Amino acid sequence: MPIDRADAAAAAVEADEAVAIAQALIRARSENPGTTEDAAAEVAAGVLRALGATPETVRGKAGRPSVVATIGGAGGQTLAWNGHLDTVPVGSLDTWSADPFAGDIVGDRLIGRGACDMKGPIAAALAGAAALVRAQIELRGSLTFHLVADEELAGIHGTQVLRDRGLLTQGAAIVGEPSNLEIALAERGGAWVTATTYGAAAHGSQPHRGVNAITAMARFLLRLNEVVPETVHPLCGRATVNAALIEGGSAPNMVPDRCVVDIDRRTIPGETEPEKVLAPFRALADDLRADDPAFDLRTEIRDWIPAAESPPDAPIAAAIRAAAATQTGAVPHDVGFTGITDARFYLNDAAIPTVIFGPGDLSLAHTADESIAVDELVTGARTYARIFASFLGA
Repeated sequence: MPIDRADAAAAAVEADEAVAIAQALIRARSENPGTTEDAAAEVAAGVLRALGATPETVRGKAGRPSVVATIGGAGGQTLAWNGHLDTVPVGSLDTWSADPFAGDIVGDRLIGRGACDMKGPIAAALAGAAALVRAQIELRGSLTFHLVADEELAGIHGTQVLRDRGLLTQGAAIVGEPSNLEIALAERGGAWVTATTYGAAAHGSQPHRGVNAITAMARFLLRLNEVVPETVHPLCGRATVNAALIEGGSAPNMVPDRCVVDIDRRTIPGETEPEKVLAPFRALADDLRADDPAFDLRTEIRDWIPAAESPPDAPIAAAIRAAAATQTGAVPHDVGFTGITDARFYLNDAAIPTVIFGPGDLSLAHTADESIAVDELVTGARTYARIFASFLGA
């Protein structure tokens, strides 16, 4: 029975191996921007070669490496497991209590840049696959690892390259972002809006002769939350908006004639038309202009990344629920993922049922002293071993 195979796979996971792989990946610095993923790709490829796979390094025009490797047999189910090798920059070393590239274990937690986002989850998946080999569990189906570059900067040089090369062909996919081992079936998208106010320059000692673009922008920003609709997605909740970057003026003794703000507007599944997302921004500008005819604000969407959603009854979601419930003793919740992930390429572009599922807490990603609990890392590896054995079993 598949559950017997899954039990054997989970029992064959070696905790020390999962931790060692995670530490090796953390020590392979791969900040984005700042470095490349080559060192981390070589670590991952080495683990895969030891499993009997033949990893291929796929590079796009920018030369960034993604590792693709398949284990298992022909026929049966096909599953992709996606994880990104890059991390965000480490930031100021003064904010860390430990070396972010040492992979130290402090107490019961593994600390380092990428510990939870997402070198820890990659290590868990690789350790889960290693357990299948160790337990001599043959797969009728095939498991393909997509260990990719550039996810932190939208995946253009990573999973998008795999998509363009026709490599997203599997029947199901798992994206191993840190989800606290809960089942994320939907993720937000992003509309990056540039808002610009225009004024009239004047001498700083005679501000009444000009039109101040910065104070005009301030009036707009104080009402920015009005651009978010009341619609609530059952998993992702409401959309959000955040004024992220601002630039204005040219000299301290001048009335500024221009102010620019970059706005992060996160969308929810169902928001599919950029113009409908932009319309409330323009309606707010019209309202402010009605009170002040000199108010001049223009908006445009600079980048658009669609939200994504997977059906809750997809077979891969059922397999994850069963495996996680057996391993942890509790059925994981269906949740929404607040960030943007590479799951969108599988769901939106390749129509592959995809679940975001991995160990680690997203609230610790991108922070100083980023960490993952060693117990959760190992539980993730055992849960992945169960998923692989049952979903791809004979």
